[in-house]
Amino acid sequence: LYTIKFECSSDVCDAMTHRVILAGATGETGRLVLDHLLKDTRVTKVTTLGRRESTVTNEKLEHKVVDFENLKGDDFVDHDVAISCLGTTRGKAGKEGFIKVDRDYVLSFAEQSKAAGVKQFHLQSSQGANKDAYFLYTQIKGQVDEKVLEMGFEKTVVYRPAVLLVKRQESRFGEKIAQAVASWTDSSRSWSIKIADVAVAMAATIFDTTPGGSIMDNHLIIAKAKEVAAAADEPPQQ
Repeated sequence: LYTIKFECSSDVCDAMTHRVILAGATGETGRLVLDHLLKDTRVTKVTTLGRRESTVTNEKLEHKVVDFENLKGDDFVDHDVAISCLGTTRGKAGKEGFIKVDRDYVLSFAEQSKAAGVKQFHLQSSQGANKDAYFLYTQIKGQVDEKVLEMGFEKTVVYRPAVLLVKRQESRFGEKIAQAVASWTDSSRSWSIKIADVAVAMAATIFDTTPGGSIMDNHLIIAKAKEVAAAADEPPQQ
C-alpha cells in the first residue's frame, strides 16, 4: 500500500482540513479508506458508524455503535465529509437483506448527512450501476446513485469500480472466479481494479475542490490512484 502524503503551511492546512464520518469501515474498502484518513494530517476527526464495536484505535477516531434503521442526527453534527462504503451481497444477506443494506441504509446515511449540514458525500458504488438494469445488484446501485446525486450536497462523488481484486475475509465464489480471470487476462485493468486503488482514490478525492456531482468510473479511479502515488513518489500497485 502507499500513503497519501501532504505538507503545507499551517494557515493553508487550516483551510483544507476535514472532519469525516464513515460508514462501512469494517468492509474491505472501508478499512483501507479509514487507514488513509487516520494517517492524513489534513483529516482532523474521523467518526465511524458500525453495528459492532471496533478494534481500531486512534486519537482522532471515534467509533459509534449504531442501528442503521434508526440513525441519530446528533452523530452527524460537526462533520463536513461523509463517506459510504456500505454494502453486502444477495448471496450473503438474501434479496431483502441486500436491498436493506445497499439501498435503505446507504440512503438513510446520506439523508442524515445532508440534514446535519455535511458538505460532501462520497459513495462506493459499482461498475454497471443503472436504475433500469435487469440484474438486481446493478439496479439497486443505480437507484441509490441517482438519489444521492440529487440530494444537493455541495460535492457528491460516486465511485464505480469494476471487479475488485481483493482477498476477502468472507468467501464469494463467483467473485473469486472473476478475480482469477482478471488477474490472468486484465493486465491493463480495463475491467478490474486493485481495492487499494479504490480506497486511496476515495480518501484523496475529498480534497479536490471541484463542486457538484460526478461519477468516477474504473478508469478515473485508477488515474486518481496513480496521481496520488506519483505525488507520494511511490509506484502504484500493478
